[in-house]
Amino acid sequence: MKVLIADTPAGDRRISEILSGHELEFVRTLADAQRAVERDGFALVLVGVHFDESRMFDLLRYVQARGEPSGCAVICMRSHHFASSAISIEGLEIATRALGCNMFLDLTWYADDATGNGAVRRLLEALINP
Repeated sequence: MKVLIADTPAGDRRISEILSGHELEFVRTLADAQRAVERDGFALVLVGVHFDESRMFDLLRYVQARGEPSGCAVICMRSHHFASSAISIEGLEIATRALGCNMFLDLTWYADDATGNGAVRRLLEALINP
């Protein structure tokens, strides 16, 4: 499975462990993410809340306007806790779904160990291969 990960480097290790064995492409800027999306071929696009200084919604709007193929799942995620409690997880979930995202995944709900990461992997693979 080819996966595009648009996030900060802070989550790279964990995402690499969760999706080991898959073809992963990490991008850090909105422009790089847009170029990658144009190339197509991704089964999954993961977008972090903190991507490119909180440009997650910009990327979601771009993907939605482009009309991604039905085989490509788009998931927004929080890979680590926020420094501020002013951000509402429920609000993020609602906004990401309104922008056509398949789901909002909060990695902080899963232990960063073999059990937690295995559960996340199964969740992601079930979304791609229903």
